[in-house]
Amino acid sequence: MHSEFYTAAQKDFVLVSLDFPQGEEAKAAVPNPKRNDELMAKYGVQGFPTVMIVNAQGDGLGQTGYKDMDPADYLADVIAMRDAGKMALVSVRELKAEFAAAEDKVAVAVRAASELAEMEMGTPTIGGFAAIVRQGIALTEDPAIQIALLKPAVAMTGATEDDKKRIAELDPSNEHGLMQLVVFSKMNTLESESDLADLVAMCEELHATGTVVGGEETRMLYVSCAFFCNEYLEDEDGAKTWAQRAVDLGGLDERMQEVVDGILNNPFEDDSDF
Repeated sequence: MHSEFYTAAQKDFVLVSLDFPQGEEAKAAVPNPKRNDELMAKYGVQGFPTVMIVNAQGDGLGQTGYKDMDPADYLADVIAMRDAGKMALVSVRELKAEFAAAEDKVAVAVRAASELAEMEMGTPTIGGFAAIVRQGIALTEDPAIQIALLKPAVAMTGATEDDKKRIAELDPSNEHGLMQLVVFSKMNTLESESDLADLVAMCEELHATGTVVGGEETRMLYVSCAFFCNEYLEDEDGAKTWAQRAVDLGGLDERMQEVVDGILNNPFEDDSDF
């Protein structure tokens, strides 16, 4: 860690590092793996590394990551995010109080889900709103309401193990796009080569539903599967298949097109750094 940042940051912050291992051997050594899922959902973590700013009570005040800034400017940015987060935290506390007092807690959760869906990534209130939404999911047996609540929660904070179980029951054919959100969540938390094979398998299952909705994330997903098969999994047929599927989706940007063209023309001699 850069000493200029580290020394100055300790005046205002307690610095803590948390590990979220992805390899099976490393996961087996984690004392409480479910706690990792809880923290990811609480703070809306969808990729690593993630820098979270939280208060002493564990309330999320902001989220950031690597930025091309010098240490002093980066610290100033974190401090500004913390101050804005303190103000945003008021709305979360008001929502929690309303939810606790409400007779119809599901209705409060539905409203929270609507607001959550409109938030930008990194908004300090994401974790607090998502927590209320997930509590609402547990309080209703109505599949339509559960689906409506799951969509923004998973889209904004990733899929927890409980989310995945519910989605497997509620949307096994991706008719509502929930299965697709789970795959996007997996894509955002890749760390090991075994994760790549798991992702490609999940994508194959998703593609087989015939209900995949196109878009920038989907195009990136398909191109990534082609690249992973080509560069890491030694799967020539898979690389060609995913590259062609990406082409069929259309709308590829120049970089994506370069990757798929390289694979389709000469699969195992492509040196692209995607």
